[in-house]
Amino acid sequence: MGHRLNNQVILALGSNIGNRKANLERCIVLIGERIGKVEKRSSLLYNPPCEFNSVEEFTNMCIKVKTTLKAHEIMFAAKEIEQNMGRIKIKNSYEDRIIDIDLILLNEECVKSDDLNIPHLKYHTRSFVLNPLSELGDYLDPNVFLTCRQLLK
Repeated sequence: MGHRLNNQVILALGSNIGNRKANLERCIVLIGERIGKVEKRSSLLYNPPCEFNSVEEFTNMCIKVKTTLKAHEIMFAAKEIEQNMGRIKIKNSYEDRIIDIDLILLNEECVKSDDLNIPHLKYHTRSFVLNPLSELGDYLDPNVFLTCRQLLK
């Protein structure tokens, strides 16, 4: 009997360096290889950088992935994918990046630790996550018991 793909994780992807669409496509392939089956993807959203200054516009999207991995395993796999794709962290603050993978939701679980918070701490303030997320479905935030569509209002 194989592993059941019983965890549903929502990942937010973003890129603002180079061929952003190609970066996102490459990232999705790697997620499929490392994390699990990509079941659904939102359309692409183009928007200015948030919380830092750059002339480079972001391309963002959300994907729904079925996985056997647990929260921290997903986080480590996501960080590895970012590094494999050439993401370099220079500053401790926000900066231009070839790829960014954020864990937004995992089932309807709450995870709170030093290095990981699920639901993502800031996603509900970010339309560039909420809009593509609501395209995938109306997910519940287990911290505030509101769905992503309610959070958009």
